[in-house]
Amino acid sequence: MKLTKQRLIEIIKEEYKSILSEKTVRLKTVDINFQGPDKAQFLGMKGRMGISKMDAKVILSSIAKEFGIRV
Repeated sequence: MKLTKQRLIEIIKEEYKSILSEKTVRLKTVDINFQGPDKAQFLGMKGRMGISKMDAKVILSSIAKEFGIRV
């Protein structure tokens, strides 16, 4: 089966939705804990940093813009 750009976008959207339904997401050396509907926290080897829902939206829109994905 050939992986098309459209199918790749669908896979990323599905993963994005499944990640948002989780409370903790593990990325290589960083954990992201979601605390309620408007706060999240990055936990890394050097410390932790809280972010707001607006910060998360900016990060996601930057990623989407870089890869040309509509979220």
